[in-house]
Amino acid sequence: MAMDDAAGCCDLPTDVLVEILLRLPPSSRRRARLVCRHWHDVVSEHTTEMRSRAKALLWWNAVAYVVDDLSSSSTGSCRELWRSDGRSKLVGTCNGILCLCNNEEMTGGAITLVNPATKKTLPLPLLPCADKFIGHSRSRNWDEAYSFAYHPTTGRHKVVHVPCSFGHVCEFNGVHVLTLGDTLWREVPTSLEGRARCNLGSGIVSIDGITHWVTKGAATRVVSFDLEDELITSLTELPAQPAGPDHARLTEVHGRLGIVTHDRSVTTEVWIMEKGRRWSRRYSLRRQYLPWPHFVYGEYILTREESSLHVHHRRRGPSLSGEVVQVGQRDHGTLVANMKGANLYSQCRTFAYVETTEPLSAYEANKY
Repeated sequence: MAMDDAAGCCDLPTDVLVEILLRLPPSSRRRARLVCRHWHDVVSEHTTEMRSRAKALLWWNAVAYVVDDLSSSSTGSCRELWRSDGRSKLVGTCNGILCLCNNEEMTGGAITLVNPATKKTLPLPLLPCADKFIGHSRSRNWDEAYSFAYHPTTGRHKVVHVPCSFGHVCEFNGVHVLTLGDTLWREVPTSLEGRARCNLGSGIVSIDGITHWVTKGAATRVVSFDLEDELITSLTELPAQPAGPDHARLTEVHGRLGIVTHDRSVTTEVWIMEKGRRWSRRYSLRRQYLPWPHFVYGEYILTREESSLHVHHRRRGPSLSGEVVQVGQRDHGTLVANMKGANLYSQCRTFAYVETTEPLSAYEANKY
């Protein structure tokens, strides 16, 4: 059944449906989100797998910190989860696994998986042709071109490298995909004659088996790349024209694609992709900044000041109502973390993290 076909799916009261879903294993709950939009929203916002268990993970200065409980958060509840060698940046998290990229000039953007719960690591094959760009200083932001994704129907994890350029030194015209367990990357031509090249400043997010990025150039669009068919499925216009090419960032909000737009001083707005690829404004903030790429955790949202993160309880009712959630200038929230020396341009990023003890050996080559 297609997700957008809600016929026959909405007869059960929400509380009854929640009780049924809670009796399913986590993998089945993730697949249940594909039945229809109503089930997708119920699983995302009401089950422990997607809401209560998802913790806020903060990546700052090559260290991953996790906030165990946002409902009673304070600076003391932010604990160190994983410390890297200082040369890597966090690409993303999936089902308790961290995906790190080494940005040193001589590494070619080497990717390593980490399970903080077991303290195990797993290096992945190097991206094809990456060795040709080793030694170029413009390749120090390798991590910005990657996404770490999970496909719920196949149960497979994939690393995606999007079409992009680092100046005029490193240029990639196709999508490259590595399925965990494979030994080789696959190159997928785009056939869009350069129109799919990513604006790396807007970020890359993968949701329900689809990877999204914003194109670079005058005709800015959101590209959606299906990880099952490995095809570009759509090119969607932005909901609003941002103040500049780096004033729009992609995010995930309750399992849906979102985009954050902001002007230079006053308002930050968050738009959510609805049925029919229609954008709906969902959050509006006055003189408040959002961490990136993940800022919504169940009933809580994170905001950022110069060197600190704050948590806010969503007071204006459930997001399923479609009401725009307002966060005012005087609503400072509760302090979560203090990042000494940080400013709004620092590489501080936030993700959703769910702990797992699943061994990384399950993702070694030829283990499927």
